[in-house]
Amino acid sequence: MLGEAVSRAVFWTVSVAAVLPAAGFVDPFTLGAIGLGSAALFGYKLLSCKMSECCDTQWIPANFSRLEQDLSVSMFGQHLVRELVLSAVKGHFRAAIPKKALTLSFHGPPGVGKNYVAQFLMDGLYKMSHASQYVHFFSGKKHFPLQEEAAIYRMHLQDWVRGNVSNCGRSLFVFDEVDKMPRGVLDGLKPFLDYHKQIDGVDFRKAVFIFISNTGGHLIIKRHLELWASGKKREALMQRDFEYLIREGAFNEKGGFHKSETIESDLIDHYVPFLPLEESHVKLCIAREFRHSGVLRPHEDHITEILKDVTFGPPGSMKFSSTGCKRIAQKVVALVEKLRPDSDPL
Repeated sequence: MLGEAVSRAVFWTVSVAAVLPAAGFVDPFTLGAIGLGSAALFGYKLLSCKMSECCDTQWIPANFSRLEQDLSVSMFGQHLVRELVLSAVKGHFRAAIPKKALTLSFHGPPGVGKNYVAQFLMDGLYKMSHASQYVHFFSGKKHFPLQEEAAIYRMHLQDWVRGNVSNCGRSLFVFDEVDKMPRGVLDGLKPFLDYHKQIDGVDFRKAVFIFISNTGGHLIIKRHLELWASGKKREALMQRDFEYLIREGAFNEKGGFHKSETIESDLIDHYVPFLPLEESHVKLCIAREFRHSGVLRPHEDHITEILKDVTFGPPGSMKFSSTGCKRIAQKVVALVEKLRPDSDPL
């Protein structure tokens, strides 16, 4: 019935449009036909968006409560990340017309939660999470493997971003392994990250760009140790303690941001420092993975057993896990499976 009404309405709208008087006078019958067409098409769109994903608040609910919960429960030792990411994303989504696209650059050593936070953003902002047609994920090594093809990558990336933001202004773009990307590719994003109301008729100001990199990880560790030696507690560390050195590291180190116009033009809104994890944080990661494996109350001996496989450094302090919480999930799964046949109470 609805499809038939839409067909009739479209027919009437097209038909009367072809015979409108040159003077612009529209008789009541014509107005009624146009109104019927608009109403039917509007109803069809409403029904369509109930059944499949659309660029609206039903499908992009921006569930900040869920995001805050995920960041609080599943992120260990990253108070700077929780505070900064949550406030930045909230502010951007609550602004009727943001001044520019939101750009967050995640920096830190491996295994400290950078990809976790990107996933939490997908989960909280989009109903379909990473499966949303408005979420776009790029891997530096996979999607941009060759330095000599940087100019082609840059052109294709511009077309991809422009096309998808034209489709939905609330698009999310996540670039992982930025440190493994060819130099110059990300410069193609510069116009879209700047303070422009429109570019070629497209408004990019509601889009979000996330950059994930190990760049600057060693600088964060070094600075953290310096502040720790001076008596400053981890919980008292602030973004400003790391922001400048992260920016300089990203700009000067090899990778996608090397000598980047994006950094040079100050278009990255927030450099988010992910701190190295201490033993207490790694233990929390281990306990979390046991819970994910169905072991709600893991024995302390089993946590210690997993901890034996974790290497700590740097030499002289041995304060931080060299790989964060990476590979812990696999270690826990293997141990749980090993203990299962013996019916050993975990």
